[in-house]
Amino acid sequence: MLIIKEDDFLKIKKEIKSAGIDPEALTEKLKSIKKVIVVCGPTCTGKTRLAVHLAELFNTDIISIDSMQVYRGMDIGTDKFKSKDLKIKQYMVDISNPDNPVTVVKFRNICRRVIEDEFFKKKRIPLIAGGSGLYIRAVIDNLEFTAKTGVDDYGDNSVREKIGVDIKKYGLEFIYKKLCDVDPVYAAKIGANDERRIIRALEVFRITGIPFSLFQKRWSDRKSIYNVSMLGLIMEKKNLNECIETRVEDMFSRGLVKEVKNLLARGYKNCYSLKQALGYKEVIEFLNGKISLVDCRKEIIQNTKKLVKKQLTWFKADMRINWLRTDKYDNILNLMIDAIKIINEDCKK
Repeated sequence: MLIIKEDDFLKIKKEIKSAGIDPEALTEKLKSIKKVIVVCGPTCTGKTRLAVHLAELFNTDIISIDSMQVYRGMDIGTDKFKSKDLKIKQYMVDISNPDNPVTVVKFRNICRRVIEDEFFKKKRIPLIAGGSGLYIRAVIDNLEFTAKTGVDDYGDNSVREKIGVDIKKYGLEFIYKKLCDVDPVYAAKIGANDERRIIRALEVFRITGIPFSLFQKRWSDRKSIYNVSMLGLIMEKKNLNECIETRVEDMFSRGLVKEVKNLLARGYKNCYSLKQALGYKEVIEFLNGKISLVDCRKEIIQNTKKLVKKQLTWFKADMRINWLRTDKYDNILNLMIDAIKIINEDCKK
C-alpha cells in the first residue's frame, strides 16, 4: 500500500483550494451533516487505496464491507491489508472465526452500531469501502430480507419442503392458485409453471406474512437511511483483467496454499464460509487432488472475472454512484482531487 507523503497532501489541499474547496471546512461540514462516504466497485479497482488516503485526509478510519474479510485467518485470499501500519483502524474485519457464519443481517446490525458509536457519537466521518454490493445496501439502505436470500436468521427449510410435498400431492397448478390468493401481483409476473419462483414466493409469504412483490418493491427503491456520498471505481476491461491476473499470482507467491492448509488443519474444512470463498474453494479442490495447481490458478482468475461481472451488474443499477475510471489517472493524487470534488458537490445537495 503506497502511503501519500505529507508534501503530497499539501499539493492536494492546494489543488482543491484552487477549485474553491476548503478541505478543513469540508471536513467539518461532513461531520455536521453526518455524511457517510462509500467507496465501492468491483474487485481490483483500487477501492482500499483510495479509501485509505481519504481516511488520512479526513482524519478518520475505514469500515470494510466485505463478506469474507470478516473471518479470522482468511487473509491472503481476501486481500486484507495491514491497516495498523498506516495508523488507520479498520472496522468489520476479523470479527468472527470461519465456523461462525456472519449473515448479512448480523453484519448489518454490527456495522450500524459501529457507525453510530464509533463515528457519529465521536463526531467522525464514516468511510465505507468494499465490493460486496449486497452488504453495502444492507448497511446503508432500508431493506428487508427474506428467507430465500439465505442470508438472514429465519432459516426454516421445513416451509420450503412442505410446499414441495404439496406440489407432489396436489399439483403445481393448485399451488400456483394459492400464490394468486396471497400475492396476485407477483403471481401475474411469473408463469403458472414456474415452480422455482412459485415456491420462493410462497415460502417468503408463509414465513414473513409479507407478499414477495412488496419485498421486491422495497429493494428497487434504493433509499438510504444515511446521508451518503457514493464513489464507484471502475477500469477498462483489459486493464482490469490484467490486475486480476497479477493479484492472483501475488496471492500464491504470498502463501495462499499454505494459508488454506492451516485453516483446514485447524478444523475448518467443513465450514461453509471457507468452501464458498473465492480463492479458497479452488485451493481446497487442489489439495484434495481434484485439479492441478496450474488449473487452480486458472479457475481463481476465471471465477474472479465472473465475480467482477456480477459486481458491475449490481453497482451499475445504482444511480446514486458517481463513477471514476481509475486507469485514466496517472497518479493517486489526481484521483483523490476528483473524489473530493464529488464529495463536496454532494454536500451542497
